[in-house]
Amino acid sequence: MMKLSEKQMLYLKENLGKTILPLSIFENEIRLGTKPMEIVLFYKKRTSLLKIKESLFRAIEYYNLFSSRLIMMDDNKFALQHCIDGVEYNILPSMNTPLDHIAVDEMKKKMAHVRTLPGEPLFAVTGMSIKDGVLGGISCSEAIADVFSCILFLYTWKCIIEGKSFPLPSTQRLFKGKPVASDTIDKIFTPPLSALSEKIQNRVRASEVKLYSKREYFSDEFFDEHKNKAKLENEKYIISDNQIMTAFLLKKYHDQLLPDTDRIVLKSPVNLRDVHPDIDTMYIGNVFFDNKTEFTRDEINKMSIYEIAYRLKESITKTTNENYVKSISYLSTYGIEFKPDIFKKYRSLDVNTDIVSSNLVLLNDPESLGLSKLFKILHLNSTVQTSFMMYKEKNGRIFTQITSMYPFRIH
Repeated sequence: MMKLSEKQMLYLKENLGKTILPLSIFENEIRLGTKPMEIVLFYKKRTSLLKIKESLFRAIEYYNLFSSRLIMMDDNKFALQHCIDGVEYNILPSMNTPLDHIAVDEMKKKMAHVRTLPGEPLFAVTGMSIKDGVLGGISCSEAIADVFSCILFLYTWKCIIEGKSFPLPSTQRLFKGKPVASDTIDKIFTPPLSALSEKIQNRVRASEVKLYSKREYFSDEFFDEHKNKAKLENEKYIISDNQIMTAFLLKKYHDQLLPDTDRIVLKSPVNLRDVHPDIDTMYIGNVFFDNKTEFTRDEINKMSIYEIAYRLKESITKTTNENYVKSISYLSTYGIEFKPDIFKKYRSLDVNTDIVSSNLVLLNDPESLGLSKLFKILHLNSTVQTSFMMYKEKNGRIFTQITSMYPFRIH
């Protein structure tokens, strides 16, 4: 039981909304102890690392959530604390080697990795000069930003490097006070992992499990064929490429990915910026909410790809309904907040039953993201143990990165 003195309670009260931003009840439930989002990217222009660093910290002045640490305010209630040293910046020895001869996996090993735990920095950048540009590794806790916020931050950082103007982020969830040094924070707000709940400790252990991955490629002919077959099976089966891929993969791999359950939950992240009328499009933070579509293993085996895809479509349509989104969430003084009623139906990730399916095709099209041809995203990890992540290669070919806790069998 966390007991605060009057002085400690006064500190929280005086700084709430200024240098302290509480996590939503949804974030408190799902975020602690999870793996960070990690990106390896390439900036195809010889640039000094000093300029890269100076531009980074200028970008953080606008996107100040990226310089924060996690604190615990009460039993299982956490918040972001604005800190001078909330970002970790590392420089690796330069290499006189072009990108084509560098293994991305080596950068993934050498880069700094953050942890979503009290007292820890939540954002880290690792830079390395190479022969034809700069290789960078970014580790970002999803407690401070979703992938969309990260892309907005990267765009601003790129603009500052190149001396160009950029749109300002929304102020709906930003610090409004001056940052503090992390060593001045009362230790009661940064308990060790051993003092946190068993659920959080189990989540940390689960995040350290060895994962396996493979790619599955899809052609335009594949999508055309399956859309035609879907209409022949049922006229109402008007389904998207992403829904076809997800259904195909679920049917093909469910028994390998989740062998010990008879019930499988497919989670599809929904960006509430696209749905909730009160949330700015330039909102910084994490406003993704998981749509949930359930299947029994017997259903997956018996249903056609198109039946599975259509059930997924209907489920997502309900979750992306504006009235539904407004019924479960609202904009508070501190950013997006969720109503306690969501926990009557929603539960945090269960590694034994859940697959997260994310459509990230746009990430491989830097120009559509405003990042210009100079930026190239080489890697984006899965933050969960079992997932489908859809991407597009430079040549336009679509593929899915499948992540699993178990080795893949040869089909």
